[in-house]
Amino acid sequence: MPTLTAAPATADLSDEHTVPRSLVHRWSLSEVFLTDSRAVGEGRFAAAAQLPLSHSYYRDHTGGSGFHDALLVLEACRQSVTYAAHLHEDVPRETTFMVTAWSLAVSDGDALACGERPGRLRIDGRVTGRRHRAGRLRSIDFAMELELDGRPLGRLTMDVGCTPTDQYLRLRRMQRGAEVPTAFTLGADPAETPVDPADVRRLDPGNAVLDGVAFDDGDGDGVSVSAALSPRTFRNRSMYDHPYDHVPAMVFSEAARQCALLLSGGADAAGPGRVLWLDGSFEKFAELDDAVHLSARPDGGDGADGFRMRAVQQGDTVAEIALVLG
Repeated sequence: MPTLTAAPATADLSDEHTVPRSLVHRWSLSEVFLTDSRAVGEGRFAAAAQLPLSHSYYRDHTGGSGFHDALLVLEACRQSVTYAAHLHEDVPRETTFMVTAWSLAVSDGDALACGERPGRLRIDGRVTGRRHRAGRLRSIDFAMELELDGRPLGRLTMDVGCTPTDQYLRLRRMQRGAEVPTAFTLGADPAETPVDPADVRRLDPGNAVLDGVAFDDGDGDGVSVSAALSPRTFRNRSMYDHPYDHVPAMVFSEAARQCALLLSGGADAAGPGRVLWLDGSFEKFAELDDAVHLSARPDGGDGADGFRMRAVQQGDTVAEIALVLG
C-alpha cells in the first residue's frame, strides 16, 4: 500500500459530535462513528472517528474485550470514504455505494488496546483512482494511514463502486424481474443449526453469523470448515442498519473472522483473536433470498495464523477474504 504523508490538519479534527448520519449512509445515530472530516488538498482528506467502549456488536467479544475491534476500524474508515466522496468529491447524495475490495493491515496489534476513554481514530486518506462512464463517476479508490490514540495503527485501502440510486434500483429490478427483497422483508430463521456463539468468541447469539457448521479433516490436507451464512443476520441492526438488498462486505468479513476463529480452536483457543490483516474482494451481488455457502481453511501463505474464506452462491464465487488473527 502507498505510504501517505500525515496531513497537518489532523490535530485540529473534532470529537465533539458525529457527522450527519445520512452522509455516511446510516439510519441509526448509534451506528455513526465518524466525527469530523476535512479536505486537505486535491483528492486528500483528514478524518476523525470515535471508537466506543460499549457497543452491542463491535464490543461483544469474549477473550479479547481489552482491544478495539479491527472490523470497527474498517467501518469507521468506510464511513470516512463515504463522507469524503459526498463532501470532498461532490458525489451526489442519492448515490448507492458498494465496497468491491478492502485491505486492512494492522502494523501494531497492541495499538488496538482500549484505554479509559473511547478510542480516537485518525485517518489520513487520499483518492488513488477514479473511473468514469458516460460522464459519471462509477468507482473511486482510497488509501488511508491510520492512527489510534496517537499511536500508528496501520494502513487500509478501499475500492468503492458508485451508482446513482435511481439507476441502481432500476438495474436491480431488471436483474430480478421483480421488486428486490431486503433484509427487513425476509424471514430470519436459521438455515441450519446455529453455531454456538462461544465458539466464535461471542456472547450474544445475534452476533453469530454461521449455521450448519461442519469440519473436514481433508484426508491429510488440513482441517477445513464449511457453513451457511445465517439469515439470522437480517435482524442484526449493526450489520443491516438499513434495508440492504444484498449481503454487504462487512457481513462477509465477519463470517470470515468467525470461520477463522473456529479453525483456530473456537472457545478454547488461546490469545485475543484480533484481526491483524484482512484482504477482501466482493465481485458479485450475494442475493439475500438464496443460500450462501462458506468454506474456509488455513492459508499457509499468510503464516500459521492465516486463513482464507470463499463464499459461493448458485455456483458463483461472490466474495473471497483472507485474514490473519493474532
